[in-house]
Amino acid sequence: MSENPKQSLSSEMSENLDNLIIDKMKKEDLDQVAQIEKHSFSDPWQKDFFSQDIDNSLALPLVARLNNKVVGYVCLWMVLDEIQISNIAVIPDLRRKGIGEKIIEKILNIAEIKDFKRITLDVRISNQPAISLYKKFDFQKVGQRKNYYRKPQEDALIMEKVLG
Repeated sequence: MSENPKQSLSSEMSENLDNLIIDKMKKEDLDQVAQIEKHSFSDPWQKDFFSQDIDNSLALPLVARLNNKVVGYVCLWMVLDEIQISNIAVIPDLRRKGIGEKIIEKILNIAEIKDFKRITLDVRISNQPAISLYKKFDFQKVGQRKNYYRKPQEDALIMEKVLG
């Protein structure tokens, strides 16, 4: 009998996050990123959106890899002294195993090296696991956008972390 690939990947995760590498998203990552996006959001970004971020000098799309498989990603927009987290997701089967934390730590490292003053993001008001993750890293609610999301329509919390 062959082992279930999801179980195998999940076993690898629980054994060792030290093999997790976070680096720049490449064109060859787009199919895997689009699959994660499709399974993570009710109104997913199209693959072209990620491709445009790869080519945008103000954007920094990153992927988290485990054994050469993309298991998560984040898209950052960097303007003046601020980083905007525009999109972030982890493979559904691997959520709550530390990958999201490692991605946030990488963002904080980039912010420190490049001397950014704040990080902002929007999150569905009902997405308590994500909100809990951001609060763990001292992001604070600074506002709310009425009916920001669609499919289903829902408000967004605006969260911010002031740095330095």
